[in-house]
Amino acid sequence: MQLTVKKARLLSGMTQKEVADILGVHVQTYVKWERNPEEMSVGTAKQFSRIVKIGFEDIFFDKESNLIRQNSILTGTPDYECGEGRHELIK
Repeated sequence: MQLTVKKARLLSGMTQKEVADILGVHVQTYVKWERNPEEMSVGTAKQFSRIVKIGFEDIFFDKESNLIRQNSILTGTPDYECGEGRHELIK
């Protein structure tokens, strides 16, 4: 069963602000990820799945990005996240 990011959060009983605070991002950034989950980095997606206590593979981030994330996990290829006008390596 694949859940959207929003449905996963709602099932966990958390608010957008609570999740954003735990992830260390502004609530508007998190709201954007609920609308466009393919913009979430692998590291953040994995952290999100731990926060909501739902398996990473059970959350639908985006068909293409899930394949990229799975490949990244399997191959150990680093994921890059764009923030503050620069690219940051997520470890």
